Amino acid sequence: MNPCKIEVHLQRLKHMIIKSGDRSLHRIFSLSAITLLLLTIACDPAKFYDENISLPNDKWPEDKSMSFKINIEDTVSSYRFFINIRNSTSYQYNNIFFFLTTEFPGGGMSRDTIECKLSAKNGEWLGKGNGRYRDNRIFIRENIRFPLKGIYTLKLNQAMRESTLEGISEAGVRLEKQTAE
Repeated sequence: MNPCKIEVHLQRLKHMIIKSGDRSLHRIFSLSAITLLLLTIACDPAKFYDENISLPNDKWPEDKSMSFKINIEDTVSSYRFFINIRNSTSYQYNNIFFFLTTEFPGGGMSRDTIECKLSAKNGEWLGKGNGRYRDNRIFIRENIRFPLKGIYTLKLNQAMRESTLEGISEAGVRLEKQTAE
């Protein structure tokens, strides 16, 4: 079982132990909760920033920017950059294009166009998941260094030439701190 998803089971166990009044079970639960906390922290040690924004009714208007503010204090470390996308299986394309705008602390900006593949040539979805949705974490670039300390704002816009893009339920960004290998 994935340690990141054990919390629900521990909550149920806690309620059963509280109802029973057994002190030894209470101690066991306390140790289990501490173990869970340590495992949860260890689940994703590389994560520096990971945030997604939901889109109502799986629709993304072309004029809606998803804005992410990231506080950078470390200008020496390198990072890996990913885009997160959650698409429905009714999404009609095999890819998605984004405009990524980066606003730097103290002014200045850059803008890139990024393509992300969501399905293979045979039409099979690339993301993880069962049922109606697929979750994608798409690697964009590594060895990114932020030259200035402060707040960076990353803005994602869909660039699919659709006034309202249907079939995308969430999009987001993820940064992982790179370690020396």
